[in-house]
Amino acid sequence: MACVAHAARPYRGGAVATAYPPASEAALKMLDKGGNAVDAAVAAAFVAAVVGPYHSGVGGGGFALVHDAKSGATRVLDFREVAPKAATRNMFLKDGKVVPGLSTDGVLAVAVPGAVAGYLELLKTHGTLPPSVVLAPAIEAARKGLWVTPRYRSMAEGRLECLRKDPEATRVFLVKNEQGEHVVPPIGHLLRQPDLARTLTSIAKSGPKGFYSGAVAKGIVDTVQAGGGVLTLEDLASYKTRKREPLEGSYRGHRILTMPPPSAGGVAVLQVLGAMEQLRPQGFGFRDPEALHLYVEALRRAYVDRAKYLGDPDFADVPTARLISKGHIADLAGSIDPKKVTSSLALLPQTAGTQGSTLTDKPVTLTPEPERKNTTHISVVDKQGNAVALTATVNYGFGSCVVAKGTGVLLNDEMDDFAAQPGVPNAYGLVTGEPNAIQPGKVPQSSMSPTLVFSKEDPKRVMLAVGSPGGSTIPTTVIQVISNMVDSGMDVARAVNEGRVHHQYLPDELWVDKWGLEPATLSALEAKGHKVRRVDQWGDAEAVFIDPKTGLRFSASDPRNEGLSLGQD
Repeated sequence: MACVAHAARPYRGGAVATAYPPASEAALKMLDKGGNAVDAAVAAAFVAAVVGPYHSGVGGGGFALVHDAKSGATRVLDFREVAPKAATRNMFLKDGKVVPGLSTDGVLAVAVPGAVAGYLELLKTHGTLPPSVVLAPAIEAARKGLWVTPRYRSMAEGRLECLRKDPEATRVFLVKNEQGEHVVPPIGHLLRQPDLARTLTSIAKSGPKGFYSGAVAKGIVDTVQAGGGVLTLEDLASYKTRKREPLEGSYRGHRILTMPPPSAGGVAVLQVLGAMEQLRPQGFGFRDPEALHLYVEALRRAYVDRAKYLGDPDFADVPTARLISKGHIADLAGSIDPKKVTSSLALLPQTAGTQGSTLTDKPVTLTPEPERKNTTHISVVDKQGNAVALTATVNYGFGSCVVAKGTGVLLNDEMDDFAAQPGVPNAYGLVTGEPNAIQPGKVPQSSMSPTLVFSKEDPKRVMLAVGSPGGSTIPTTVIQVISNMVDSGMDVARAVNEGRVHHQYLPDELWVDKWGLEPATLSALEAKGHKVRRVDQWGDAEAVFIDPKTGLRFSASDPRNEGLSLGQD
């Protein structure tokens, strides 16, 4: 039996949290059929590709952590997109300057999709149900159609001009008004996707070949090349997922496993939590201005490390072990002045030129555009205690705004996550350096931070599976959910609901959730030199908690989105 999880609603079986009710229902259906956490997560991911095209899709990619309760092992799968073989370092430059929009809108922004390969690899390696069963809810959703929601409208309005540039995207995602203009559909409008249903059916029958070769692959490549893009059939046919080792750290006695590079998110999660524990060994006071100041300054330094060092470890010498070492974290913590901010630009003399990085010496300004943020996260545990934390994306809202003709596949704009020009910010204001420069076959740096937190009593038993969308704010969301639970003792629903704060080195601003801090706290932070900017919307954290004492499960879908948390009695 399944029902919606409230703050104190416990479950004895499996539990799931996703950003879309149909995806959560599909996951629960797999659990009720006897499937495990991987079956449930993959079913949810394929449904999310249909009902949340502005966040993720089969034309995108992602990361997953999979924990096996019986063996105690946690495995990582990187199915992130890669740069096409014909990609070049300066492909988004003209006269030595970055061309605005070229890496986010249109066919040149498309990297080689990895989602289908990743989902099917997870199912083959860790799942128990056949693809025909796991993909059935997504195929049905594509055939029957998705109801336009307020979130769909918000995301589509933010990308309207981009969507209008592509005939297929216009046909699939927009409608004509009385004046004959293509506009965002009204709430409640039913959008059917028969082409995508056929593609999903092909995948269910033929596996990866149903996407990476044959008619679907040809449709993708023909569309991209007709618009002047560089993706080829060889790029699709040669795509491979990558198995990686999770990053390991701890926080106040809890073992933590998170995503390694090419994600920069996991490094930030461990660095900042480690600094918080060193700076406040007795605990982190909730909304204490002094503690918040230390947290923000730790973030600033973690994002400097991101800009300097992080990229695809298969292409760059990424010093991951040193970055998450106790000694380095102690150095980061020790450099923080508890009385005032350290200007981000003041950190430049320590960073410029390191490992070939070129970091900007000019102030970066950015107007946060939360309605355009993308990505989705799925957290699942099953009755055996197996757990999955999976984050997937098409990058910007609606990806590149290009739908491959005849396939229904919305293509990513993941090339924007590379440094189009080292030291120049991308769509999220993130500045990265030489390790993240464009190279063929390379994985772009990411913020995605699927994370597992383990019980103090049994370091092999998952206590919390958590992750979030939100671009550059993903790691800070994960950090704050963990701190809310471990430091403040919040239940999981309260922990994902709470207001948030974020700093990412550049722009040198403290982003604060509209309802995140009281006036007195804001004043105290401003007195230390923080430049505060209010941000209305943030990524929705999705989390599942297993009570170490009772074994009961609690799931929570952040009310910032339209998600649903479900479980088995």
